Amino acid sequence: MPKTHILVVEDDDDARTMYAIMLRSWGYEVSEATTGREGIRQAQRQIPDLILLDVMMPDLDGFEVCKQLRSDVGYHKVPIIFLTALSASDDRIKGYVQGGDDFITKGHLEYRELGVRIQAALSRAQRHSVSAQGSSRARVIGLLSLRGGVGVTSVAMNLARYATGVSDQPVILLDLAFPVGSLALWSGLSGPRNIVTLLSRVPSEIDMALISSYSQQNVYGSYFIPGPTDVTDLSGIRLQALDQVLSVLRQEGYTVVLDLGRGTLPLMWRTLAACNWTGIITSADPTSRSLAQVAMQSLPGLGADARNLLLIYNDITNYKPADISLGFPRTPDVFIPHTEHFGDLVDPSPFAHLWSLIADRAPITL
Repeated sequence: MPKTHILVVEDDDDARTMYAIMLRSWGYEVSEATTGREGIRQAQRQIPDLILLDVMMPDLDGFEVCKQLRSDVGYHKVPIIFLTALSASDDRIKGYVQGGDDFITKGHLEYRELGVRIQAALSRAQRHSVSAQGSSRARVIGLLSLRGGVGVTSVAMNLARYATGVSDQPVILLDLAFPVGSLALWSGLSGPRNIVTLLSRVPSEIDMALISSYSQQNVYGSYFIPGPTDVTDLSGIRLQALDQVLSVLRQEGYTVVLDLGRGTLPLMWRTLAACNWTGIITSADPTSRSLAQVAMQSLPGLGADARNLLLIYNDITNYKPADISLGFPRTPDVFIPHTEHFGDLVDPSPFAHLWSLIADRAPITL
């Protein structure tokens, strides 16, 4: 079996030599380039399995090298890890926007961590390659509630986290809870790399490389695209752009979790037809229960498949009526007990049950 090939693009001779020695000691095949243009030429001669890319170089900086490589479909899935002395968040954001997979600050990284992060990037790329071959297993799960404050985002985040741990498919969470996304506020991310700017692009421009440039990865391995952190003009959103995003993610074999929030915009209703499953989140208060019943009755007329509606009872207040099915058209499919931290839930986790309902059913044909 051929060795994994890593290209090191670094103009500092001492640093490049150090990286090469470490990588070869770990069993990798290594090629080296001293300038941005030479790095591009080396990559074009032999597509590497991963690229370690310095940012500050005398001819082309690393951001431009990454941009040029990502413009070629042959390099869309090659992990690119930036190596730089820059540490400002704007620099990191720029690196991710250009399509970088990771961003390592020189002088603040112990060599064993570098090895782990390289292996993690290679493992993700390998998993994505395998899963893309099985795009028929791709699935889209929409989560919403007609009542605010019942934990739609919490359920979406933890479902994505659970799915990442048990599935061999890549998982991505899209924050469509407009006008302001909770996901971005919780993660502390701000700036132009959000779902609104992505959905304002011309649909024909949207491919996996562009989607990847907008996505972030959390510590659990799942990807997410946050919403805006303040009230944003949504008039530029193109409905066809969302269709294209979901189509590309399906083709790549992704499990897609959609945080639809309160589902108050026409965009949400259009999205329901693209979901293999739609989860309606409810809780104990009478208004939440009544609105869940309205949703269960109304959503099939708005594009959702009635056979694939899931009723999810999220006990946010630790107040459980004697009969949690009271007022619902049926007993909830999943009951999530009250907890301060979802990670404290005892096994079998309710997210394991929710995932089993999703994974064990054959996706509907769209």
